[in-house]
Amino acid sequence: MSQRAQIVDELKRVLREQTITYAAVAKKLSLSEASVKRLFSSADFTLERLDKICDLAGIALSDVIERMHERGSATNKLTVEQEREIVADPKLFLVTWLVLNRWQYDDMIKAYKLTDREALRCLLKLDRLKVIELQPRNKARLLVSRHFSWRPGGPVQNYIHQKMLREFIGDRFVDAQDEFFFHGGVVSDSALAQIKQQLQSCARSCVEIMDRDRMVPTKKRSGAALVLALRPWAYSGFAEYLRD
Repeated sequence: MSQRAQIVDELKRVLREQTITYAAVAKKLSLSEASVKRLFSSADFTLERLDKICDLAGIALSDVIERMHERGSATNKLTVEQEREIVADPKLFLVTWLVLNRWQYDDMIKAYKLTDREALRCLLKLDRLKVIELQPRNKARLLVSRHFSWRPGGPVQNYIHQKMLREFIGDRFVDAQDEFFFHGGVVSDSALAQIKQQLQSCARSCVEIMDRDRMVPTKKRSGAALVLALRPWAYSGFAEYLRD
């Protein structure tokens, strides 16, 4: 597949994520909907038209190209050794977390107590670990997938469970922007598999929302976290009353 076709395919994904129709694109380009469908089918767009469609979707063409590169060469998980090295260094872990959330270098320095030397050291280490490719002007191109996740039971997930999750769950969810839902039941293996599939779909949607939101200036955003979890489980306080 040619690079132009790959770019057009990625742009189609962006449009689907934002539920932007061919009709809306046609209106933006002053073309018929049939003409737009033919252009997408042949990937025969001028640069001017690509820019107009990106403007409609609220995304830069360079970001579409970056997404394309990520999809082509990215990995979904790091090795245990990579995770262990990241979590052993608090500042490296912080910079990794920020980079995975698409923070820019200057925004890191402004928002956190990191010197230029410290931030650059962390980026160079992430480049060595093949998490990013460090580019001119300290721009980091991610080498991990948009659907990247930490290894189940790995060093980072263990840290999240022992430190971050306990702190996150420790407070009550009572503010207007908070949401907490806990529900348990007795279900079949088939129902459990369906619920897992729904949670995975929800997780992808949430990540895509956060990813699109990075176009909003950093000063207008604040930290947020969500947890989606599922496993066969019975509360020990109830289990003691079960008959054999």
